[in-house]
Amino acid sequence: MTDHFLGRGRYHECRTALETALAHADRAGDQRMALALRNCLGIVDVYQGRFPQARAWFTEALDVSRHRADRREEARALGGLAAAELNLGRAEQAIPHLTAAVELSRQLADDWLISMGLCLLGAVHHLQGRNEEALLAFDGAHTHAKANGRPRMLSRVLALAADVHVGLGDYGEATTLLRRAADLVEQAGDTFLHALTLARLGTAEQGAGNLNDAIALHHQALSQHQELDPLAEPHYDRIEMDIRCRLGRAYVAAGRVGEAREQFRTALDVPGAAAHPAEREQALTGLDECEVS
Repeated sequence: MTDHFLGRGRYHECRTALETALAHADRAGDQRMALALRNCLGIVDVYQGRFPQARAWFTEALDVSRHRADRREEARALGGLAAAELNLGRAEQAIPHLTAAVELSRQLADDWLISMGLCLLGAVHHLQGRNEEALLAFDGAHTHAKANGRPRMLSRVLALAADVHVGLGDYGEATTLLRRAADLVEQAGDTFLHALTLARLGTAEQGAGNLNDAIALHHQALSQHQELDPLAEPHYDRIEMDIRCRLGRAYVAAGRVGEAREQFRTALDVPGAAAHPAEREQALTGLDECEVS
């Protein structure tokens, strides 16, 4: 149920259902329920950018899972803690949690947990500039994600590996991976991830010199983004700014400076722009480049 709600951006309904269930969990015959619900609430907080709250849920789940000797929920809590630490900018603190989560998941032979742990480990390696280690981790994550068969996990691994290839200037490999990732999230019906993946694919196509394809993909990404509920999706403004900046840079590369300027200005006019300094800086830099062109 959590996967169903999160994949459709229905965060409030998801949280309400989980909190209602948690209030009755101690009366459930299956003692795993109280642990699973805490881990799921942590996942919802990660999706909504509430990382300190997510950390608290995962810490509680970890303590209780160890007390009850539930190794699977312990592995899930460790992976969740790593995700929270990574998003709080504490990559070094995430590594011990990830190492323990992957080791425990391998003992359990749980493909989904292994792929999640390796995916996060690859993200940490990439963040710290260890590209070869990152690609090795993503390769392992992909093997286990294929065995598990969930399209959203597969697409996530492919997209993260593509980010490494973009950084290395290997745009051909990046576009191949991102096209596969876009097909998977479209099949899964995840509008949010579809918009993100199309935008990344557009950037990879621009790097490969395919400017018309890049511009078309960014417009597709904007169309997907506009299907999201701005009141329910906490990342709505930031993602719109990011896509418009990517589109603006593609227009600059194509010599269409007027259209580029329009995209950068529209990004700055997004109602919540002030809350996203990184994207705002991208838009301002883009405008400066338009004046030079």
